[in-house]
Amino acid sequence: MAKASRAIEIEVPPQAFFGVLRDYARYPEFLPEVKAVKLGAREGEAVEVTYWLDVKLKMYEFTLRHVGHPWKRIDWHLVRGGDFIRQNEGAWTLERTASGGTRATYAIEIAFGPLIPRTFEKVLAERGLPNLLANFKARAEKLQGVR
Repeated sequence: MAKASRAIEIEVPPQAFFGVLRDYARYPEFLPEVKAVKLGAREGEAVEVTYWLDVKLKMYEFTLRHVGHPWKRIDWHLVRGGDFIRQNEGAWTLERTASGGTRATYAIEIAFGPLIPRTFEKVLAERGLPNLLANFKARAEKLQGVR
């Protein structure tokens, strides 16, 4: 199992960034590896989201259950991962900065299926984090008109 965590500061308030995080249906618009999503039924602040992820010319499908804690945190855990993922748990934690923006921390614990060598789990978990955070930051700031 691999663990990774990284934080980024975004020039939008936590409420606005929380809205971007919860807009799962729009992820394919700004996350290049996410080719499609399907939303399940919402139960309060919880929703199951199935993702189709393109990794090195191979498409993987998995489902996460996301639970929101408005403006503060979104937790998730794996519901179905097939042969690709055995475990995927994590959270976005949001804090207001002194300037009124958001410090967003992304943390994940992930274990891949038998086709992925264990020695590469940490590399795969961390490799995409800088781009993932940059894409979320760009999306949130664009929607808020930040330049």
